Amino acid sequence: MSRLTELAPESLRRAVKRLFYRRFKRNIPWEYVPQGWAARNADPDIKGWNVDAIRETYEKKLPVYLDALAEPKPLGVGHEFLHFSNEDFTFHNMNMSYAYVLALAARCKATLSLLDWGGGIGHYYYLSRILVPGLDIDYHCKDVPVLAEYGKSLHPDAHFYADEACFERTYDLVLSSGSLHYSEDWADTLRKLSGATREYLYVCRLPTVREADSFVFVQRPYVMGYGTEYLSWCINRGELLRVAEESGLRLVREFISGERPYIDRAPEQNEYRGFLFRPKAADDAAARRAAPATEETA
Repeated sequence: MSRLTELAPESLRRAVKRLFYRRFKRNIPWEYVPQGWAARNADPDIKGWNVDAIRETYEKKLPVYLDALAEPKPLGVGHEFLHFSNEDFTFHNMNMSYAYVLALAARCKATLSLLDWGGGIGHYYYLSRILVPGLDIDYHCKDVPVLAEYGKSLHPDAHFYADEACFERTYDLVLSSGSLHYSEDWADTLRKLSGATREYLYVCRLPTVREADSFVFVQRPYVMGYGTEYLSWCINRGELLRVAEESGLRLVREFISGERPYIDRAPEQNEYRGFLFRPKAADDAAARRAAPATEETA
């Protein structure tokens, strides 16, 4: 058999490999893509997030997700579950980490302005109102058109954007959960999120590595019912913190979610982490307000 393989023309061997790869690649949920973002031009299955299949799946799962959020159930639940459970330790960890961030940002406020960048149809809007009852949330969400339109129909009191008009103002809290790594130019997106942040920026559910350079992989979430594939960054932690510091941000606290999904053929396996940042300008302003009055300022 190996002799026959050697005798086959190279063009035939490549064609056979492509045939079998296209047939079986759906069984590889996450896979390293050495050609980077150029892969989307060569693979018609990489349709991205702006597809009806994702909206339809969100719509189908939403009633069950809302029921799972009801008191007094534990909040070990995520809206992406195929079969819902309240007992998932990873999601409980993520939800409680977000509860800390939300409570910190909401201190001494009756109303909190929140930008949920890449927030889908507003899952964090539901979660936020449960985590801090009574808090008036001025909710803003940016996502792809098909999700933003559906989110707007669910939350007529909120603001949904399919473009970058969300960056025309600032917010008490900017949230990027499971979304920054889907930007082709993630560093530029982080700078824009920093510019929209008055007090806190929380980047979480972010696949990171410590040693390897940032690299691209493809996600194939067919088992979740999404019916699409999309590219994503696995971001080097040091590079992320360097871009954040250059954007005028200070790291307040780092979070470990517990997610470590396997990326086939990756140069380094990833770990999902969260990062709470605060603009250095906000720290400087707070320090000035807290400083004792002098004769000149009294």
